[in-house]
Amino acid sequence: MLTALLNQQVFTTIHHSREELRGLRRKDVSFVCPHCSSILTMRIGSRNIPHFAHRSRADCELMRGETPQHLLSKQLLYDRISSLYNQVSLEHYIRELKQVADIYVKTDTAEIAIEIQCSTIPISDIVQRTRGYHRRRITPFWILTQPLKSKKLLNLTSFQQAFIRYSPSLDYFLLQFLPDRSIFQLYTHLLPVSGTAFMSGAPITIPVSEFTLPPSIPNEPVHPPYSLSKWNDFRTKWIYNKIHYNKARTDVFLREVYEEGDTFLYLPLYIGLPVIPHGIHIRNHEVEWQYYVWKDCLKKDRLFSVESVCKALNGRLIKGHIELRSFPLLKSEEVIKIIASGYLRLLEEVQVLRKINDAFQLTEPWSCPDHFSAFEQHRHVFFPKRKHILKKL
Repeated sequence: MLTALLNQQVFTTIHHSREELRGLRRKDVSFVCPHCSSILTMRIGSRNIPHFAHRSRADCELMRGETPQHLLSKQLLYDRISSLYNQVSLEHYIRELKQVADIYVKTDTAEIAIEIQCSTIPISDIVQRTRGYHRRRITPFWILTQPLKSKKLLNLTSFQQAFIRYSPSLDYFLLQFLPDRSIFQLYTHLLPVSGTAFMSGAPITIPVSEFTLPPSIPNEPVHPPYSLSKWNDFRTKWIYNKIHYNKARTDVFLREVYEEGDTFLYLPLYIGLPVIPHGIHIRNHEVEWQYYVWKDCLKKDRLFSVESVCKALNGRLIKGHIELRSFPLLKSEEVIKIIASGYLRLLEEVQVLRKINDAFQLTEPWSCPDHFSAFEQHRHVFFPKRKHILKKL
């Protein structure tokens, strides 16, 4: 922690030089935790940010041990935000919530609590703390500082995915803070190709000296910074991995496909279309949840609607056959309806469906190729339509 009480006054280490702090330590003055009133030890190393620590980790329920990365993050962000706003507090205790915000900002119109997250915690804790801030009419701003795996694709754990936000201009995006480099990395237009892997363009770098609340993006991209030309490659790879690593007898999805009499390897190419941007909410691959839509709804009914597709998807959610990603920083009201509408709109674009008033109808009866030459013929007919759609996306 960076703050303590000295003679009942708030004392912050980052406001003093190391020599000044060493002078105080030589005088053997007593620093007290503002939350539990226990005596604190001042630590002044040559590498880490000078800080206070409890003599025992069990001493205080509110303030636990912090990593050097967390301490540096708080210092850098506090220095930057203090240059933008007059009322900024470090390690601010919110009595009604019994929570300590890393940085607290109060303006004429808003209160903001900045939470810097270095370690993995239960997503339920993020949900609980976020709801608590909202009840108190405080806007929480969570910042992720964990390293990310990014080569051709951006690989995110379920915890890291919880920090994804949405903007109409950036689609779904992730903001990562790298305190050792004093920069933010912004990954925009996230498009999942599996449960953990995402397409994204090269990250946009924002120096901490240019950070604002809310973040302002220099040279903000308007269009997705990646090409969707390889989408079918990702789709095909997922199908082959599904066949190779799963057995039809034990895999619920594969068993349903085969019991329905369809050939999984040759499913029509309009099953597995990217529903951009909101399809990201469904963790299952597009091939999986879109096939369920066909099996439960589109195959059966002569006419169908957005509502009937929503019913099919919600039924699969209840059964546990599909699941939604946990995005605690987003409002996910009516997300199933938005995704269902997006998929039907794509099917209409590729002329698989036609719209009749508020309902939809198949342009041709369902047909799944059952051998390679039949699938090649389907691909020859469908690809020109698909390319047209992907260009529009």
